[in-house]
Amino acid sequence: MAGALAIQLPIGAALQERVFLLLIVAIGALFVVTLLLAMITLLLRFKNVRTAAKWERLEARWEPKILQVLSGEIASAGLWELVAPDEELYFVDLVLRYARRVRGSDRDKLRQLAMPYLVQVAKRARGADPERRARAVQTLGELGLPDHADTVVSALDDRSPLVAMIAARALAKKETPQYADPVLARLHRFTSWRPSFLASMLSSMGPDITPVLRRTLGNPAIDSQVRAIAATALRHLHDLDSAQVAARVLESERQRDLLASCLRLLGSVGGPRDLALVRRMMESSDFVVRATAAGAMGTLGERTDLARLREIAAEDESHWVAINAARALREAGDVGALHELATSGHERASVAVQVLAEVER
Repeated sequence: MAGALAIQLPIGAALQERVFLLLIVAIGALFVVTLLLAMITLLLRFKNVRTAAKWERLEARWEPKILQVLSGEIASAGLWELVAPDEELYFVDLVLRYARRVRGSDRDKLRQLAMPYLVQVAKRARGADPERRARAVQTLGELGLPDHADTVVSALDDRSPLVAMIAARALAKKETPQYADPVLARLHRFTSWRPSFLASMLSSMGPDITPVLRRTLGNPAIDSQVRAIAATALRHLHDLDSAQVAARVLESERQRDLLASCLRLLGSVGGPRDLALVRRMMESSDFVVRATAAGAMGTLGERTDLARLREIAAEDESHWVAINAARALREAGDVGALHELATSGHERASVAVQVLAEVER
């Protein structure tokens, strides 16, 4: 027994020694890694400080000249002489910052000022880094149209959804309605975005794009979500000529969101000739279609339609349809019917109370 113990003790000591050595090595490795990370941090900070200092020097050199160009004291060429080849992208960034603050002729002067250097920006729009591509496309959209329109339009097909969306937003402007066709042709790429945002983006291009939107809405070969977005954009633009297109879609299509968008469009721009169609849609088996049809009836309906709206507000199986019918009554001026329902003790009295309360807010 004593002999066995004597043998085990040296073995245990050797094991402890190895463990101790491993700990020393691990601590040493951690120290080296920590030291390397600290050095990298210092190098990055030094680089950032140096870049910031360079920016300050360049801005101090260029900003007075930019103001002189805007005031007409000097020509653009007088500033181009101060931009070295390795400073071109810095210069474009500075011009872009100024361009975002001004409009009209001053913005045109800044576009002209940046024009000689946008070739370098366009090269970045085709690079490997998606963030750089996005930044380049955004810059070209603000400073480089129409000269670099091909590059921005091509970016609508970029493999990065973010770059493609930035290209769409760069092209979807009131001053550039000529790009509505390519934007709408790729709108299916963005249907995961909020439809209201996409419709607002399109309508920001102004009434010049309404013919393109009407063609999109009326084309059954196009994705129904895209057509619904086009209908919403037409409603934002209050395009009266789109009522006939919306009516044709309602007669032939069955997709819920598309029907709802067309009904909202008719509620905004429709007329007496659309009443029979809207009345029929109020009897749909789809509660979304019934609800939007009831909402449209609030602006389109005649006095004879109020009785049906009262019935829907009190009896429809869908609470949402009932609320839309009650709001339609309010829009049509039949507030008395709402007060009557609100004080009736009916199970839908709360609907009338809610709609009446919305007016008081």
